[in-house]
Order: sequence, then structure tokens, then C-alpha cells
Amino acid sequence: MSTPLPTAGIGIKPLVSLRQHPKLAVISCVLVLIASLPMVWIKGVAKFSTEAVVQVAPRYMKTLKDDNELDFQSNSQYRQFVQQQMSTIVRYDILSQAIKQAKVPFRQPKESEQYAVDRLRNMLQVAAVPDTYMVRIGMFGADKSQMAPLINSVVAVYLERARAEQVFGRDDRISKLQNRQTDLLKQIDEKSERRNQIAGELGVATFSAEAGNPYDKAIDRLREALAEAKIKRFDADAREKAFLQHGDTDPNVRSIMESVAVDPGLNSLKASLNNRRATLVSGMAGLTPKHPGYEQNQIELNDIDRELNKQTDKLTSSVRRNLESRFATASAQAKQLEAQLQAELAEQEKSRGHYATLFKEANDISGQIEQTRKEVESIQDRLNFFAGETSSLGFVRLVSAALPPEIPQGPGRKKLLLMAIAAALAAGLLVPILRDLLDRTIHAPNDVIGSFGFAPVGWLIRSQDPDSASFLEDQLRRLASALIRDQDRTQIRIFGVTALQPGGGGSMLTQKLMQTFQQMGISAIAIDANAFNRDPYFDQSRLHTIGAALPDDLASLSSLRFTAEGRHLQAIDQLGQTLQDIARSFRFVLLDVPPLLVSGDAELTLRATPAILAVVEAEAQSRGEVARAARLLQGIDPASIGVVVNQVRPLDGGGYVRDLMTEFIEGRKVNKPNLAAQIWLTAKIIANASKNLTQDLVRVLPLRRVQK
Repeated sequence: MSTPLPTAGIGIKPLVSLRQHPKLAVISCVLVLIASLPMVWIKGVAKFSTEAVVQVAPRYMKTLKDDNELDFQSNSQYRQFVQQQMSTIVRYDILSQAIKQAKVPFRQPKESEQYAVDRLRNMLQVAAVPDTYMVRIGMFGADKSQMAPLINSVVAVYLERARAEQVFGRDDRISKLQNRQTDLLKQIDEKSERRNQIAGELGVATFSAEAGNPYDKAIDRLREALAEAKIKRFDADAREKAFLQHGDTDPNVRSIMESVAVDPGLNSLKASLNNRRATLVSGMAGLTPKHPGYEQNQIELNDIDRELNKQTDKLTSSVRRNLESRFATASAQAKQLEAQLQAELAEQEKSRGHYATLFKEANDISGQIEQTRKEVESIQDRLNFFAGETSSLGFVRLVSAALPPEIPQGPGRKKLLLMAIAAALAAGLLVPILRDLLDRTIHAPNDVIGSFGFAPVGWLIRSQDPDSASFLEDQLRRLASALIRDQDRTQIRIFGVTALQPGGGGSMLTQKLMQTFQQMGISAIAIDANAFNRDPYFDQSRLHTIGAALPDDLASLSSLRFTAEGRHLQAIDQLGQTLQDIARSFRFVLLDVPPLLVSGDAELTLRATPAILAVVEAEAQSRGEVARAARLLQGIDPASIGVVVNQVRPLDGGGYVRDLMTEFIEGRKVNKPNLAAQIWLTAKIIANASKNLTQDLVRVLPLRRVQK
């Protein structure tokens, strides 16, 4: 029992949506326009803007030298620093001072300082310029006379604070460094005084760890001198002992004989005596030993020899005594020197520990003084840095000051009004389309295919004028024809007609189909089994109790009503047999069944009908309700199921249903209107809707006044 039909739905059709919901479009347009007028009036005021630009350098702009403390190690650190500077610009103390320094009356009478600062902060626009080192400080507002002075005052205070704070904690750090420097200098003075005392006690002018302890060096020299003195003593003793034993000196010293041989007096005597000897010898020449002259000369020669020997021995004895005295003196001197050096060394050794301790203390003090001086120098370097670099440009500098604005900015009230009108028109267009898109109810026959799995057996137009009523009669004949074809195929005579909800058109369809069959000369009867909601049409029908004997004139009846107890049929188990008995007298038995989704009797009643017609009311049932009804009918599992979509509304201004009805009424093919004609038709419908809304509003307002 299924015949595919073309869809009669709306879909995304702007003009159709406008024609179907003209009042919604007008109301949406008017509401958006009314809501936009205050914004147009407020935002349309002429606004001005100006800005100052400062540079946040990635490197510290030094005066003399760099400092690692003021370097950025990565680009992310620089970006964080820029964000920190942007937050610093709108800091409370900076804005408060800027308001005081500005030459404009920004703070209102009776306005607190905090409120004025917050108001200025909300007016300021601080933003970094992408891909540059610049930061904009701008202002946007209606009062152009205060903008430039306020911005320049904020920038001036910010730059002053930034330079003062660019070295974090400068004043506190300088104070601590100066205090530390004073303490260190005092320590140097105290340690220098102690070192001078040690120097005076040790008799040392300087102390150096590299040079060593001079007292140790003095002792070492004494030891060396003592060793040399011992060697000299040993040498002197050896010389003296050797001279006494052997009677002569060592080869390095002139011997006694050499000393005697070179003696001038002895040599002079020898020369004189030798001359005499030569004279005597020459006088003795030719004389005999017995000659008196010879003997006299011989005696004199002997005297000369004895004199020479005597003088030589005397001189030799004198030289020997002199040498012996000299060796003894040298030995005594060496012993005396050794004894004195030994005594001096012993004296020095006694005070060596005390002097070493003092010297080590003095060396330690010198090292401490040197280390302290280095620390003082580093502190002084840092103080010099603070003195020189805190007055430098640092990281931030002014690039351009704010100038008084002259050209207004913003769209203005005319442009905003046009934009508001455009937004209102867009709302008037989009809201009806959105309503259709969000509407989950059934609009067209093919909307039920997704739930039932087959196309509806027929659909009925909403009867709202003579033309639609005439077209409805033709659609009923089409539906009757579809039921006849199904009967020819299945031989089913009993059809249960059920709406999904009360008032869904089940009773109406039962009556209309019965009348249509009768007009076609086919025997049919309409039976009211809807105890849940009795239709007035069956009020004149004959009552019949299920299971009772059928009336004799049954064939002449067009309708019948089963008796019920309250909202429930009696003897419902015998309903099937009763319907079979009635079907022997009629070709079509149309049973009006209670609403399927509301009444429990609906499922019990439909068990007795081999064929079921489910009536879905367009624009009333949702897709979820239709899906639920399909599941219920599948659970009943009748021999045949058909779906009829009722109350399908013809779309104003065109559409499949409207064109189909027009072709039926006029008997000619409807030409599809072009876009201009559709727009014109839509405009006329919206104009009529606006007129009707105005009239309704005029009627409602006086009524409310009367009620008041």
C-alpha cells in the first residue's frame, strides 16, 4: 500500500520561507532595528583617536658599558619583558601621577582618585606593534581636547619610572653596596694597623708569600756561614798541623826557602860578600896553601861562609816563626768565627717559632687585605655602573608623542543606521529560514519515509477555501483509488484508521473516505471505535455492542458506533469477528481507531484490522513521534500498513502543492515565475503582513487602555 510521491516540503528556500512566515520576518526585522537604534545613537557619536609610540629595545642602550643583568637570553624573555612593560604603563601609581601632571581637568568633581585611574585605564589602549620593537599607547573617545595631554603625561611618567626602575632595586642596592664598602674599608684599616705592628716587631718592611720568611732566610744564611767557618777552621787547623809536622807550607804558599831566597837584605849581604869572595879567590890564585897570603885569604873566606850561613839561618828561623804565628792566628780566627756563628744561630733558633707565627699572620693579613681590596674594587665598579647607567636611555625611549586628533573616526550615525537596517533586513530573512531549518515537524508526505521505510499512500491538502476544498475531494478519490488497488491485490476489506494524536484527522478521514466510496458507488461503512475521543459526526449513528447480533438493515447504514464504557470499548476481544461479519455486507469497512500514541485501546483495536491507515498531521507531529508510531505498528504486524499525511499546507506564492492545486483548479499548466516575479510576490506578502500587524497593534493598544 505505497505509492511514491514527490516532496512538498520547504527546505532551504529563502523566498518561500519569507512567504510562509511574513509576520515573523517583519517582527524580527523591527525588533532588530529597534534594538539597534540605541547602539546607533550611542556608537554613532564622532570619535577621535591619537597615540604615542615608545620603543622597547631588545638590548640595553648603555652609556658606558654593558651588564649581563640587563641582557635577554632568548626572544621569549624579550616578549615577556614587553608584556611586563605594557602592564607597567597602566599601573596605578603611573596613571595617578599622570593625571596629576596632565594640564587638563580629567578628574571630575567628587570623583575618587581610584575611580579616575580606573576610568583612564579603560580608555587607554596599549598594544605591541607586530614584527617591530614598538608599543602603542593610544586613546579613543569623543573628547579630543584631553587625549594628547593625557597620553603624553602617561608616557612621560612611564619613561621616568622605567629609567628609575630599569635597574631593579637601584636605591636599595646602592645603599647596601655602600654600607658593605664602608665595612670592608674599616676591615682594611684594622688589618693594616695589625700588620704594621708585626712589621715593627719583626723589622720587616714588606710581607710576601712568594719571597718567603726573611727570618728563615737569615737563619739559613747563618747556617751556611757556620758551615763555611767550620771548613775554614778545619783548613787552618790542617795547615798549622802540617806546618808543625813537616816544617814547611803547602804548595800553594811560598816556602821558607823561597822566602829566604828572595829576601833583599840577605841577597845584598850575599852580593857584597861574594864580591869579597871573588877578590880573595883571585888573590889566592897562583898561591900555595902554605903561602901566608893564601891562608889569610882562606880564613877570610871561611869567615864569609860562616857569616852567610849565620845570616841565612837567622833569616830562616825568623821566617819559620812568622809562618808558625800566622798559621796559629788563622786557626784561632776560624775557631773564634765558628764559635760566634754557633752562638748567634742558637740565639736565632730560640725565637724562630715566634717570628714564624708573626710572619705567617702578617702574610695572612696581607692576603685578606688584598682580597678585601678586590671586593672593594668590584663594589666600586658596581657603584660606578649605577651612577653611569641609571641615567642612560635603557630599554625604552619615546619614538613619537601623541598629537591632538583632528579627523573623527568611526562609521558615524548614518553608516551605523544603514548597517542597522541591513542587519534588520538580514534578520528578517534569516529568522524564517532558521525557523524552517529548526522545525522538526512533518511538513511534506515524503518526510515520513525515513520513519516508515516507504512512501505514504496519499496525502490531503489543508482545506481553507473553496479551491483547496475542491482539490481535497480529488485527493480523497486518489486515496480511495489507492485503497481499491490494494484491495484488488490483497482482498482486504477492513481498514483501521488511526491518528497519532487526538485531533489528528483520523475521524475526519474515516468519514470522508466513506463518503467518497459511496459517491463512487462502492459500498462502505464508517464505524466509530474511538471511545477515547468521540467525533460529533457519529452522534447520529446507530449504537452497536461488540459481539451482539448485527442489525437487519446493516446494509443500508452508512455509519455505526460501538458502545463503550468510559473511554474503553466493551468486549474488545470479539471485535475481529464482529468486523468480519460486517465486512460480508460492505466492500470497505472503515474503522475509526483511538489515537495510536495516546490510547492503549488503539493497539488492541488495530489487532482486529488486517490493514491500518496511520494519519500523520502535517506541521503537528514531530519526526520522533512518527518514528515511535512506526515502531508500534511494526509490533502489531498487520497484513498491510499505509500512511496518509493530512493537513498539508499549500505554500503561499508557489511550491509543488500550490502549483498542483492551481493546475487542478484552472485546468492548465502553471508557468514557473521568474526570480523577479517571486521577489515581487514576496514583497507584497510581507507588505500585507506588515499592514495586518499594524492593524492588530492598533486594535490591541486601545483595548489595553480600556482595561486599565
